[in-house]
Amino acid sequence: MTDAQVKTWFQNRRTKWRRQTAEEREAERQQANRILLQLQQEAFQKSLSQPLPADPLCVHNSSLFALQNLQPWSDDSTKITSVTSVASACE
Repeated sequence: MTDAQVKTWFQNRRTKWRRQTAEEREAERQQANRILLQLQQEAFQKSLSQPLPADPLCVHNSSLFALQNLQPWSDDSTKITSVTSVASACE
């Protein structure tokens, strides 16, 4: 082989290696994104199913209590506590 052929062979080999590693990194990145989205979805579903713990500060302040329990993403209207019902319950 001539020097030019050897040089071309090494250039081609480096180009192939760079392409393969770039594809592998992209596949790893996509897999990591899928795992992250799955974990976020599981955490979100868990937060919907578990009530928020009562904050001592919020229990004595009706406005803060109502804000703490406000869950606009929830379809269940019973989870949303109005300020007037909390205020009457605290008195």
